[in-house]
Amino acid sequence: MLAWFERCLRAPRNISGIAVLVTLGGCGTVLLNETGSLTRYDRLVASDEVATRAKLYIDKAALGSVRTVRIIPTAFSAEIAGPEVNDVERRLVANAADRALCYELSLRYDVVSTKKADLTVRAAVTRVGLTGLPAAGGTIAASAGVSIASQLGVGFATTVGRVPIPRIPIGLGNLTIEAEALDRHHEQRAAMVWGGAVNSFTSQPRFSPISDAYDLAGEFGQDWGGYLATGIDPFKAPNAIPSYDRIRITTLGEAPLDPDCEAFGRAPGIDGIAADYIGLPPEWTDKGPAARVN
Repeated sequence: MLAWFERCLRAPRNISGIAVLVTLGGCGTVLLNETGSLTRYDRLVASDEVATRAKLYIDKAALGSVRTVRIIPTAFSAEIAGPEVNDVERRLVANAADRALCYELSLRYDVVSTKKADLTVRAAVTRVGLTGLPAAGGTIAASAGVSIASQLGVGFATTVGRVPIPRIPIGLGNLTIEAEALDRHHEQRAAMVWGGAVNSFTSQPRFSPISDAYDLAGEFGQDWGGYLATGIDPFKAPNAIPSYDRIRITTLGEAPLDPDCEAFGRAPGIDGIAADYIGLPPEWTDKGPAARVN
């Protein structure tokens, strides 16, 4: 789903009163922290939404002359998530951020692997709130049950297929990432401290402790990459209808615009959509990075 659709504040803009309170009650916790992974923090300015918070800085004048961009794979240390998350799962979350980032950057820049790039972009996961599997499993089972009842003509459901059920507002995952873009002289030209959380109404529960973090990592990559490519605060940018290229690359898993983005693999495509439909873990369909990125 598009990041703008999944944020609690943006979903209920046309509703009010009790409906807003219910929606806000179904949002995960968002926390920003500063761990020292960035070269400087003093120029960051807050930009808040309900389910996504961020501190931003960008030097638009300096980025105006940038032609080539290098992406250093997002760091995600074992200490951040603890023993509940294995190496494969950490790499999957980090790569989801990088893949989304690469697509956004390719809309304006030439993504390269050389260290002589005009701009070097790096990020680090600094906090992860894991998906609560019992609560997620309960939602998946309830949704499937209503779907079966619907197809048998039982109960209130009348649609065909899996009927979405609001998630139990327990164990909703969250993610915090710090990122910056450095020029050839190692001078910070843009930075973002990003924190996001899923909600009970628009997020897809799956049988994986990192499923929410995986989805949020993609949102971060889209926000961070869009910020670098346009210079516009991603939380204040107007909503837009997805282009054909965005759909075929980020959803259907077709070849990226920039060949260097192949290093981060392709979106799971139809297989991933089908797996999400029945709550399978993202690691079952996402093959991760296609090759080691230096």
